[in-house]
Amino acid sequence: MLVSAALPTPVEAQTQQAKTKTQAKAKAKAKSSAKAKSSAKSKAKSKSKSKAKPDTQETLQAPAKAPEPQPTEEEKARAEQAREEQARQEKLQQEQAKAREQEKARAQERARAQAQAEEEARARVQARAQEQAKAKARPPEKPQTPLRIGLGLDFYTENSHLSGEQIINGARRDESFDYSSDSILSATLTLSFPAPIASQRTRIGAGLRAFGNYGSGGERVFGFGVLNHLFVLGEYGLPVAKNVEALFGARGGLALLIPGKDLSQEIQRLRDNDVDAWNVPRLGWLVGLNVGGRWHFSTHFAARGDLSAQLEKLYLFKTSQDVNGVQFDKNWSTFGLRLGLTLGIEFAL
Repeated sequence: MLVSAALPTPVEAQTQQAKTKTQAKAKAKAKSSAKAKSSAKSKAKSKSKSKAKPDTQETLQAPAKAPEPQPTEEEKARAEQAREEQARQEKLQQEQAKAREQEKARAQERARAQAQAEEEARARVQARAQEQAKAKARPPEKPQTPLRIGLGLDFYTENSHLSGEQIINGARRDESFDYSSDSILSATLTLSFPAPIASQRTRIGAGLRAFGNYGSGGERVFGFGVLNHLFVLGEYGLPVAKNVEALFGARGGLALLIPGKDLSQEIQRLRDNDVDAWNVPRLGWLVGLNVGGRWHFSTHFAARGDLSAQLEKLYLFKTSQDVNGVQFDKNWSTFGLRLGLTLGIEFAL
């Protein structure tokens, strides 16, 4: 019993044998793998050594190479020609690029000029179209009648000055004074016809303006006489609405004064003292501007109104003589600004 207990059973014996075999196989595999690794390392070392050796040999053999041959003169000339040819090609390419840039700039300039010309042409066409539209919208112009007679009533005010002096043997007496007219009314008669130039709108003609008895009022009362104006006129009519014209005119002519009242008495006093003073009409000049409007009621009848400004100068005395051994001088003249409003009618013949 004891012997059987101490000895292993057949199954256990087989199990132990199997374990023994397995361990033996594992040890054999481990040894084989170790050998394989060691052999691989030795091969790698041998290869690296074999590679290192040729490099060393090549390094040792490098200084032993023969020197490179120097280029000949012909080869140098060919190389110089090649460089010159390359330089010429580069210069040609640069010139071609510059020419292309210049041509591109010229093309852009031509395009800009053409665009500007087209824009100007469009602007001209638009301006012409606008002018035509304005002409269509503008009221039709009235045909100018060959002859037109006008009658007007003038309301005016003036600011004038008489410059006068009397000198006897060098002794001077100032006879000047400022004055305004003692009347505010005058009457005007005009006759006009189409002008040779721009006859559709422009008229020229002549007129007569009568002031009647003209004298100064206010502090200094002095009667000059009968004053009349003879003048030529020109006016331009611009249509602004149906049957309505804006008028712009100018006039210039002669002022004619027939002495009367105080002036006539002064002339007679001088004559009584042997002074050569004559009771004849005194002359002067006038210039003026006017602006107004004309309203056409029919082809032959129109009404008008004007605002006017006029300058006038009259020469009354210009005497210098020896009177009974005494030197006598007398100078009188007037100068004034006259502003007025004229209301009138016109008849076309």
